[in-house]
Amino acid sequence: MRRTEAGVCRLGWVAMPRNRQQIPKAEREAVLVDCAWELFAAKGYKGTSLTEVGKAAGVAANAVRWYFPTKDDLFAAALDRLFLRERERVEVDPAIGGDPRQQLVTFLADLEAYRGLHREAYDRMDASPALAEVYSRMREWLEDRLLAAVANQLPEGVDVAPVADMAHVLFEGLLVSARGLDRSIGEFIDLLMEALVAVAAAR
Repeated sequence: MRRTEAGVCRLGWVAMPRNRQQIPKAEREAVLVDCAWELFAAKGYKGTSLTEVGKAAGVAANAVRWYFPTKDDLFAAALDRLFLRERERVEVDPAIGGDPRQQLVTFLADLEAYRGLHREAYDRMDASPALAEVYSRMREWLEDRLLAAVANQLPEGVDVAPVADMAHVLFEGLLVSARGLDRSIGEFIDLLMEALVAVAAAR
């Protein structure tokens, strides 16, 4: 994929045929999602339009709507692409070695710059089933990693289920809060784990 001088992607390969229909549908969708992500990351949800995405990809806005009928659908696809790529990266990283705490810390640290987009997705979930599905899937994975890390610090046989709701509420706040953290992601997760371990052990 080529890039413009401004860093916005363009639908085009060195030997792209004149008829874009010759390009597989999945590839065309992927280009649109990549272009959309660059714009969402740079300008936010409200500052990005389907017309701009089409222009960046070298297609008409109507062509974008053929693949993604609404901006929310495209936003959801872009967020899902980011989530799946980062999740896969931390799950296979040999340096992390499958450790749920380190997976969690690495994932959140890498996505810290996009917390504003998480808030925008959260605000639009009630109006967009696509965003609700993507956001919920990401949150469930994060909560699963947190509870697995907590379980590793509990005596055998202690159930983490009683603190699942607490973990859900705390993560909801972490993902959408506009307040900057006054400590590193790792320190924050360790404090959160200490609290959950203490509650679970006392049940």
